[in-house]
Formats: sequence, C-alpha cells, structure tokens
Amino acid sequence: MIILQGQQLARHFGSDVLFENLDIEIQNKSRIGLVGPNGAGKSTLLKMITGQEEPSLGHISMPKNIEIGYIAQEHNFDTNETIWDEMLQVFTPLIELGNKMTAIQEQLAQQEKPDEELLKRYDQMQYDYQINGGFTYETDIKTVLNGFKFDESTYHQKISTLSGGEKTRLGFVKLLLKKPDLLVLDEPTNHLDVDTLTWLETFLKNYSGAILAVSHDQYFLDAITTEIYELSFKKLTHFTGNYSKYVEQRELMDRQNQEAYEKQQAEIKKQEDFIQKNIVRASTTKRAQSRRKQLDKMERIQPPKHQSQMNMKFNVEKQSGKEALLINHMSVGYEKNDPMIQDVNLQVNKHNRVAILGANGIGKSTLLKTLVKQLEPLAGSYKFGANVSVGFYDQEISQFNSKETVIDTVWNRHRLTPEKEIRSVLASFLFGADDIEKSVGQLSGGQRARLALTVLSMENHNFLIMDEPTNHLDIDAKEVLEKALREFDGTLVFVSHDRYFINELATTTIEVKNNQAYVFDGNYDYYLEKKEQIIKPTDEQIQQAQAKSSNTGGKEDYAMQKKRQAEIRKIERGIAQAEENIEKYESQIEAIQEQMTQPKYATDYSKMAEFQSEINLINEKLSTENDNWEYWLTQQEENEEKDITVILQKNFH
Repeated sequence: MIILQGQQLARHFGSDVLFENLDIEIQNKSRIGLVGPNGAGKSTLLKMITGQEEPSLGHISMPKNIEIGYIAQEHNFDTNETIWDEMLQVFTPLIELGNKMTAIQEQLAQQEKPDEELLKRYDQMQYDYQINGGFTYETDIKTVLNGFKFDESTYHQKISTLSGGEKTRLGFVKLLLKKPDLLVLDEPTNHLDVDTLTWLETFLKNYSGAILAVSHDQYFLDAITTEIYELSFKKLTHFTGNYSKYVEQRELMDRQNQEAYEKQQAEIKKQEDFIQKNIVRASTTKRAQSRRKQLDKMERIQPPKHQSQMNMKFNVEKQSGKEALLINHMSVGYEKNDPMIQDVNLQVNKHNRVAILGANGIGKSTLLKTLVKQLEPLAGSYKFGANVSVGFYDQEISQFNSKETVIDTVWNRHRLTPEKEIRSVLASFLFGADDIEKSVGQLSGGQRARLALTVLSMENHNFLIMDEPTNHLDIDAKEVLEKALREFDGTLVFVSHDRYFINELATTTIEVKNNQAYVFDGNYDYYLEKKEQIIKPTDEQIQQAQAKSSNTGGKEDYAMQKKRQAEIRKIERGIAQAEENIEKYESQIEAIQEQMTQPKYATDYSKMAEFQSEINLINEKLSTENDNWEYWLTQQEENEEKDITVILQKNFH
C-alpha cells in the first residue's frame, strides 16, 4: 500500500533551482535512506513531505488517515514538565479513555439492570483501550526511555535541566512512542552513543510503520534501509538495497554511463570527420548531408556527473620513534576523588590508529584533552615518544576567531606561505573564492569542520589526536577524510561514534565503560566479536580467569565476599519472587477469562463488568511485577558484567 507519493516536485528560490522533477513513492513498510551531498536539498525535501514547506511545483498526495512523525535537530518541549509527564502526554487520549472506562464501570455497578447501550459502548472502549496499549503504555515508556539512557532516576527530572543532546534524545523517545505511520528522521544518529545506536537500530528494524531517514552514518543506513534515494545535481534517483548495495550500483551505473559516453563520442568524431571530408565533394555531399542530419537527431549521452571532492592529505614533516605514546596508570577527570576514567595503561606505537568509543559524557574527550595538556592527569602519567609532534582536532571547533575571514584564519598561522598556495589549499578543501572572504562566524558546521581540517593538514604533525572528526561532514567528505587518514604516515588516536569510520580505520579499539578503558586489538567488527567473550565469556574462560586470579593472590577479603554473596542472593530472591507473582497473576486472569466464556454469564452484564474490573486490577499488579522482574534482571546482568569484566580485565589484558 502506498502511503505517500510525490510527483514532479521542485523547489525554486527566485531563478535558482535547488531541485526539480523529483518523484518519490513510500510504501507502508518502506525502509528508505535519503542520501546526497550537503546543500542538495535533502532537508528541504523532508520538510515538503512533512508539510512544513510547499513545493514550488508538483504535489504530494497521501491518504487522510496517515500520520507522519518528524524528528530534526531541534525539539520543543514544555521545559517545566518532568521527563515522565512529558512522555505521558503522548498517551493523553488513551489515559482519558481509561478514565471514562472507570467512570462507566462505577455507573454500571450502581445499576440493578445494566444499560445495554452503555455496556456496548464500554465493550468498544475496552477493546480500543486494549489494542492501543492501554495496559502496556507505561512499560513502553520505560523501555524506550531506558533505550535512550534515561533510567528511572531521571523520570522526575525537569526538562529545563537537560542538555541540548539530552533534549534531542528525549525528542526521539517521544516520537518513537507516538508510533506514526511514517517516521521521518533527519540525522537521527547525532548525539547518540554506540550502545544507544545499536538499541535504536534493533527498534527500527521491528518498527511497524514506514521509515524515511537522512543520515551520514553508513553503518546505520546499512542496518535499517532496503532502498535508497539519491538527491544529487537537482535530480532524485532510486536504488534498491541498503547503502552498501547503493554504492555498488552507483559505481556500476557510472562505469556503464562513462563507457556509453566514450563510445558515443568516438562515433560522433568518426561521423564528423566523414562529414568534413565529404561535404564539399559533389559525389559524396548527399551522403555527408544525410549523416549530418542523423548526427543532429542523435540523443547525446551526458558524461557521469561527480560531486566535487576534497583533496585532503596529511603530510609528515619528520618521523617519530617506534614508541609514540606510553600511558602509565593514568586517571583523568575534574575531581580528584571522582575520576571519569581511571588506571589507563596503553602503549601506542608508530602507525597505530587507536579508536576510542563509549557513552556520551563518560570521559573520552576528557582523556584527549589531558593528552594535549589542556587538563592535568588526576593520577599516573603519560609520555610521548622521541620526535613526536602532536596535532589536535577539537570537535567543538572553538579555536578560531569568529570575526576573522577564512583566508586570514589560515594565513595568520602560515605567514611565510604565498597567498596563491593558501588559496590553492583552501580550494582543495572546497572553499571557493566567495567562501574564503567570509568570516568564520558565517560558516556552517560542515564548513567550520573543513576549515579545522585544512589548518591541521598544513601543520605536518606525525601524531594526530582527533575528537569526533566526522561530525558535520557529509558521507563524501567522510570518505575523503577516511582515505587521507588511512594513507597518513603517522600515528592516530581518535574519538568517534561513527562505527563505519572506526571499522575502516582502527587498528586498536578502546571502549570506555564503568570508569575503565578496555582495549581490543582490532577494528569495530573485531571489537563486537571479542566484546561478547569479555562481557559474556564461556564457563571455561571464567574458570581460567578465576584460577589465575587465585594463583596470583587476587583474593577478596572475607567481608567483601560475604557482601557480594548477599547481593547475589538478594537478586536471585527478587527474580524468583517476581516470576512467581507473574505466574500467579497470569493464572488468575486466565481463570477469570474462562469464567467470562461460560454461557450463564453471557447476558449478566453486571457480572461481566465485575469480571473486567478484577482483570484491570490484576493487570496493574502484573505490570508492577513485570517492572520488578526487569529491574532484578538488570541488577543481575550489571553484577555479573562487573564481576566478570574485572576478572578478565585483570587477567587477559
């Protein structure tokens, strides 16, 4: 079923054409990725689809009952509300329906002979309430909030206290809870850490409606999409498959177009040569004129168009020693007694490329800032090797004077470099003649990121430390940066949430979690493979680790062992009790429902209302026990993960 169709869409700004003649079709289960360079009009197209903008030409049609949900970079909330109350607003009609049902139940209970019309209306209400999640909406809220790292301790926190990134995540929660027929996502992976992204991808794979997503995250697009629309050079082209399949198809199409273009050009030249030689001869002029007419009628093949790409390169002025960086029992953060990451031990050798990942706010950027001397270590030390020259890319891109022009920003750092060469370097980073005269404050996020990379590329360091270098870059620019860093003849340490970027570059992956840094000697795929073995190791691995810990004198003292055993028993009792109660309440509901099917109660509306009231009360208890069960399971997983990870960290790393 087609839920939305756009035909011959165009967007004009005066005489300028952003795009035209676009056709797009969305089915009820579509999983669509919209890709293209920055400035091609992707966000404008999304705004047309969501009704925020009107097309200059063409029209969009869809059934009247289709609901579209849209998430962009910013969200509006009542900041005086708590997180929980704001999420409850999604279910206001359902909550009101529940209140009406309660009122009718009370009304029916007071009647000697139930009003049949009222009872029919109650039955319909009950059906609507159930199929729309009346008994599960609070659990749904908790599930999605937890998926986006809002645990129960945050539920009563006012939205006014949240950061920009937290508000973005909360906006995502609210949208997902609404479950619109078409989910429109504009850069949904921004501000999300790897764990949240993984949770989101699983959620979206099972989403009941259609999805249209603009994203620069290739890993995300590969995970959720089954078709791609490419918006480029004012045209929209459709491809089947995920992002990787699209890249293959696009490259094949370009090769075929190039071959057809070259073949036609050779034929055109051959015919033009014949015409030129024979047009003046009386005996051959008719043949030449005939071929000229054929040539004039020929439909010319256009060569494949390619977006201008950055020409990025990171040169090294001098080589470093073999050992580029040694970190020895270092702790980082802002409070001596509360380090964000502690006891980091790491050796980075020349040509290593080390990726650091982990949740937002966990200390990754703090670790980098410590390495570039913006912060002092709280404990331990670090030391760069011989001849190491460090260059730093800051994700906040705050090192520039917003009033300086682009060209002055570069030139003031390299006064001895000729202006012509400065302009040439800026051009290779896609800064045109007009762009270089703009002030830094006038630049977009993507332009500021490219300016920071321009400056860094001219400094010729042999050790680069980069904090979220792919933020603000489109896919094409990220691929150029990835290639440049892969060819970089130096050492790289970088923080990133971009899993594709990490996978293509990293020789070592570090996960920051629970105030610890866990080292994996490989890229992102290797990290995923080995992480399971560390977080959920085999019995044999645990026994080996415990034996090794015991043999090396790593015994806990008696009091600590007792405390841990008590915690384990408490958790096990909590799980067992919750499971017992869940089974009891489910059995009670089944028994009541069986009674409701008996013929003697078929017309006893008062009794049926009584049965339903009992079911409602038991469902409330069941919901509470399900929450308890999930809580104790979470406690068990966290306890096991902490115990096992500590053992393995001590013995296998």
